[in-house]
Amino acid sequence: MNTPSDDAQRDMEQRALRNVRALVDKYENKDVLDRKSLRTQIIVIVAVILALAAVAFAVFKLTAKDEPTKTLILPPPAKSAPK
Repeated sequence: MNTPSDDAQRDMEQRALRNVRALVDKYENKDVLDRKSLRTQIIVIVAVILALAAVAFAVFKLTAKDEPTKTLILPPPAKSAPK
């Protein structure tokens, strides 16, 4: 007499445990995807910054004029008078 009730109770408990396990798996998968997404965003941001720096450097090098350096010849300092 008690067996059908126990089986039904056991089935409900197992279904509840499966539901909890499914929720845990869902949140774990979401965490993994969030970490991958964050890593991808960081890589994209770093790549864009490096690309902009490379473009800025190339523009600077292409537009910079090569001017000869000027050498200034300074006279030696005058000797100070002794006191």
